[in-house]
Amino acid sequence: MPIFANELSMTETLFGGLLVAVILFFLVRKAGLSNFWAGVLSGVLPFITYIAYSSKHWPGGDVLTIHFAVYLANAGLLIVFGGMQKKKENMHWAPRVIIGFFMGLLLLNAILLSVATRGLPDLITRSFLPNPANRQVHTGFPGVIPHDRNKLYESHVQKIEQQKNLGWNVDIQGLDVLKNNLASNITIKLSDKQRQPIVAATITIEFWRMANSADDQTIRFSETKPGEYHAMLRLSDQGLWLSDLEIVKGEAHYALKQPITVGQ
Repeated sequence: MPIFANELSMTETLFGGLLVAVILFFLVRKAGLSNFWAGVLSGVLPFITYIAYSSKHWPGGDVLTIHFAVYLANAGLLIVFGGMQKKKENMHWAPRVIIGFFMGLLLLNAILLSVATRGLPDLITRSFLPNPANRQVHTGFPGVIPHDRNKLYESHVQKIEQQKNLGWNVDIQGLDVLKNNLASNITIKLSDKQRQPIVAATITIEFWRMANSADDQTIRFSETKPGEYHAMLRLSDQGLWLSDLEIVKGEAHYALKQPITVGQ
């Protein structure tokens, strides 16, 4: 079984690495190595191990930089405190405040980066965030929409008033249970103000993958019976997508943009 078969969280790699660094520092110093080189090894070896791990589970350059900065700062602190311990000296309060400030800043950045990449822990989301209909709440950063998508909103705003006057009832089924790389049947039931089926409409949905437009795709619906339309959909990656529904019937036009979440 490979050493890095399972992906670790940033909390595990960051604070686990710090724990290993501290233990390594005192073991190497006890073995007779100088205080300086014990500190260097306590910073270098955990980071080399993390680089080897990153070759199997790439976390991104920002996460790698955070680990490097924290390991380096920790090594510097160990060298300073180790030297003062050896001389039995006490550090002045001013350097302590400065060191504490930068360590706190690094810790805060690490926490924010962890929340952005993985979201808040489930216990926090369940306890403090609204959760309508007991659906899963996703708090991780979803990515960005490509800049050229902004041009699509101008025409959308112009059609809002017309869409309000239509009074159409659009019932979409299947988008809330999508799974990664699993084909799903999407059903749309379409009716007018009088709840009569709308037939022979042209229906498409575009799916935009946040931060990666190469995964975008468009599906077209076929009418299987009056007012009921079906299409098969398979999305290539889990996480947050943006769906753009377009319905055209003669001169009438209906549009709906909404985020959807694809599960594992």
